[in-house]
Amino acid sequence: MRLEMGTFRVEQVKFSSQTCLHNGILEINREALIDCLQEDKTFSEADVDIVFPGEKARIVHVIDAVEPRFKAGNVAPYAGTASPVGQLGEGTTYRMEGVAVLTSCEFPLTRHGGLNIVRDSVLDMVGPGGPITPFSSMMNVVCILKLQPGLDEVQYEQSVRLAGIRAARYLGEVLRGGVPDSITSYTLEGAKEGLPKVAYLYQVHSVGLNLSSFFYNMRFDQLLPVIVHPNEILDGAVVDGNWSHPNVKTPTWFHTNNPLIRELYQRHGKSLNFVGVVLFRGRFEEMEGKKRCANLVAASAQLLNADGVVATWEGDGNAFIETMLSLKRCEEKGIKTALMTFEHGGAEGVDDPLFYSEPEVNAIVSLGSWDPPITLPAMERVVGGEYLRIRPEQGGIYLPARDEIALVDRLEYFTAANEFGFSRLSCDEY
Repeated sequence: MRLEMGTFRVEQVKFSSQTCLHNGILEINREALIDCLQEDKTFSEADVDIVFPGEKARIVHVIDAVEPRFKAGNVAPYAGTASPVGQLGEGTTYRMEGVAVLTSCEFPLTRHGGLNIVRDSVLDMVGPGGPITPFSSMMNVVCILKLQPGLDEVQYEQSVRLAGIRAARYLGEVLRGGVPDSITSYTLEGAKEGLPKVAYLYQVHSVGLNLSSFFYNMRFDQLLPVIVHPNEILDGAVVDGNWSHPNVKTPTWFHTNNPLIRELYQRHGKSLNFVGVVLFRGRFEEMEGKKRCANLVAASAQLLNADGVVATWEGDGNAFIETMLSLKRCEEKGIKTALMTFEHGGAEGVDDPLFYSEPEVNAIVSLGSWDPPITLPAMERVVGGEYLRIRPEQGGIYLPARDEIALVDRLEYFTAANEFGFSRLSCDEY
């Protein structure tokens, strides 16, 4: 399986009477994109705005981030999501660099408690929140969606999830027939004898409505570990549907730009042989389910003849156990392991950094903490809404989005604790 990924660098985005890409300038017909979004009658209103790096701006109600793409042939980008299922990971795909589609939508607070309650989120382009997220350094096409009242949560979830994909495809159409600035080939061919074989353990969060990941549009909730080609991940086979934990979510853009997969490819045939991905879910509700998952993950790594594995995970608390148990089982089988994870540590950074650990798993890369409080300064411009809703379990506390916002931790900050290290923050060694 070989994937040719062509990249078009976008230097400027503006509204125009047509949608096209010329000399690095992406022009968007705003009305046409709004019409595309409003084809789904779940939305009572839709609007589109553009937010730029360095702008004193804040985006609220952020749901997902998707990369504009076009795929040659008969398979749509993000196949299976609002399109027929097709094989991803091969052929030619074109992508835009420097621009992302963000969906913004305020969900009604139909229930106050429960794991899968929709939580609001915020993203700042400048200030202390800027370096936390990669989207502060990108040009963001924000699709602002208003929901028709009285529909059920299942309909809301599906429509909002599909809206970002449709918008990304609409913009990606301008890449059809174009000549990309660069092309990168992804293939597992070219392995060299004698190099260590490395697999990637890729755990996603999927536990029901508003807290799921989708594989070719199939909810991952009950799916047991499965071996997939890394090209499928880069080509959009996994789409995000997690509206409940904005700080630890893996937006769709992260899946398609997974830096660990890219790094493993760069080292493939040089310092290691990349042998594939084991995709699995976290947060089974009972311990037997967690052990079953871990056994199958380790067996899959063994089936790939892996000498070592690297792992990332999505979620918080309970979801971490499957990852740790999977790495422990790999170590017991003689497969070396390394884990990338955020820490807890509390507000002062002195509490236990990990929710759960196993002594066999001792090669861990820290990606920072989401526990410390953060104060977001007042902004000149707000896109997406007038308020940020926090503490839905208390019925919701509404903070004026333009004002200074003091958060006791980073739960509501979009991708504040992502597992890939998509951040410009660093630490000092004392």
